[in-house]
Amino acid sequence: MTPAGAGLHLGTDRQGDAVSLAAPGPSGTRVGVLGESLFGRLFALRLLGLGARVTAVSRVPDKWALLREAAGDRLLLAASAAGWPSSEPEPPTVGDGPQVLVTDQRRAPSAAAADGQWRTVLHVTRSAPARSAFWSAADVVLALGAPFGEAAGRVLGADARRFTERLGDGEIALFRPDGAHVLRPDIAPAETELLTP
Repeated sequence: MTPAGAGLHLGTDRQGDAVSLAAPGPSGTRVGVLGESLFGRLFALRLLGLGARVTAVSRVPDKWALLREAAGDRLLLAASAAGWPSSEPEPPTVGDGPQVLVTDQRRAPSAAAADGQWRTVLHVTRSAPARSAFWSAADVVLALGAPFGEAAGRVLGADARRFTERLGDGEIALFRPDGAHVLRPDIAPAETELLTP
C-alpha cells in the first residue's frame, strides 16, 4: 500500500498521483498564489470542508455570495485582515477549529499572520508585491499556468520562471521546499457552481 497525502486535496500530478497541501496543520502555513481570485474561493471551499473557519478579504466580494450562503457562519467576508483571527485557532472539531485567511487584495498580508498553530494564510494575486515579507516567507507558491512564468521568476528565480513557462494547458506549477511539481487541479461540477456566480 502507498501512503495517501494528508491535508487539502489540490489535484493530481502528471502520473495521476494525488497532490495535497499540508493545511490546515499544527503549524502556520503561508500560501502564495499567482493567478486569478477564483483559486482563493476554491481553496476556501475545500478548507471549509476540512472544518476550518475562513475569513475572506476580497476586492470582489460579490463573487463570494453563493459560497457565503452555503458556508453560513463558517465563512466571514471582511473589509480588512485587521484583527484576524477573531478567535483562537484550534485543531479541527475543537472550538472554532483552524483559522484561514484568504485575500486577493493588492497588498500582501503580514508574514506574521500565519505565525502560530492551526493558521493558514493565502494571498492570491496576478503579480506578487515587490519586497513582500509574506511572499519571501511563503511555504508554498502556486503559479496558475504558463502565463504566470514571469511573475514566478520574480518571486522564485529563473528556474521557477522556466518551469512555469513549460506548463501545458490546465496545469499549475506548485513550488514547495521539496521542489517544483506539476499539478492538474480536480474541480467537481458542484464546486464550479458555488465558485462562479
